[in-house]
Amino acid sequence: MNEPIYLRALEMSDLDRCHKWHNDRTLYEMLGGSFHFVSKQSEGAWLDRKTSYSASSDEVNLAMCDKETDKHIGNIYLRQINWINRHAELHIFIGDLEERSKGYGQSAVRQLLAHAFSDLGLKRVYLTVLSDNHAAIHIYKKCGFNIEGTLKDHEFKQGQWKDLTIMAVCVEEYRNL
Repeated sequence: MNEPIYLRALEMSDLDRCHKWHNDRTLYEMLGGSFHFVSKQSEGAWLDRKTSYSASSDEVNLAMCDKETDKHIGNIYLRQINWINRHAELHIFIGDLEERSKGYGQSAVRQLLAHAFSDLGLKRVYLTVLSDNHAAIHIYKKCGFNIEGTLKDHEFKQGQWKDLTIMAVCVEEYRNL
């Protein structure tokens, strides 16, 4: 499949973009987790930790880049990799509003799943998504994820409690797509 984006390791040169995105309150309206202001110094320390490779690492932290322009448009991660039980949690965001709804997220998820299952030998990738983020749930389903459950009133966002939907895909389901 001809993908519109490619994945690469995060670099310290990504600091300004990552800092901007991690301070974007509107971006966090769609994501799980709470918004909080992040200093450039803290962001730099975070990025330094995330770009320091270790073979025993429990994370994969990648930049998503437009193939035509090489523009860094967002980040995608595998977190909490459990090397014994062979599973990990997926996180993704597209930083700039104008880069959303172009198929980039779906492309990134497909590529990260290929890496997780083919290169890392994982058995299962899971995620949580705000239950009212129907567009994201639709994309995850197209990538092979299935809904496994709901965490009721799990996130406090914009003055109200929101549910999280738990989704996952196992390697066999992924290969049968």
